[in-house]
Amino acid sequence: MEPKLPQEILMEIFALLETPDLVRAGSVCCSWNSTYTSTCCFRRYKWPQTPCLIYTSESAGDNVAFIYSLEEKRAYKLTLPEPPIHRRYLIGSSNGWLVTADERSEMHLVNPITSEQISLPSVVTIEQLSFARLGDEKWTWLPPHSNFEDCIYKDGLLYAVTLLGQIITFDLSGTV
Repeated sequence: MEPKLPQEILMEIFALLETPDLVRAGSVCCSWNSTYTSTCCFRRYKWPQTPCLIYTSESAGDNVAFIYSLEEKRAYKLTLPEPPIHRRYLIGSSNGWLVTADERSEMHLVNPITSEQISLPSVVTIEQLSFARLGDEKWTWLPPHSNFEDCIYKDGLLYAVTLLGQIITFDLSGTV
């Protein structure tokens, strides 16, 4: 009979692993895979992780990407959902998710480790400064301001900085 650790204890252990080790642990058996999935879903993994580099190669196939682990000095091959990853533009990343735009400028959030993908509302519904929540069909437009330089979302608030250095805060936790 195989000894079994409670899932809560395994999650605490898995949360301390670097991404490649976490993925390997998830492939040991069904119960560990379930714990791996829970660890990823609840974002309980160690943060910050050692950065990984992501790249594609046309010769590898349309939906293949590689992650190079700086910690292990080794590349890992990943299969990602459509549209083809090597034809997308990488716009940015946050907490392990990549923000990509396809050939029609439609944006997607992609988690290269879990192969999850979330399609963002169509870019034709964006006006100046807008936001979208999970499941939204279109972007929600924020009150008019202009000349934004940068923005960041934290704890339900969107902080936007204008070219003149003005900081504008939007509370996105309620209705706009």
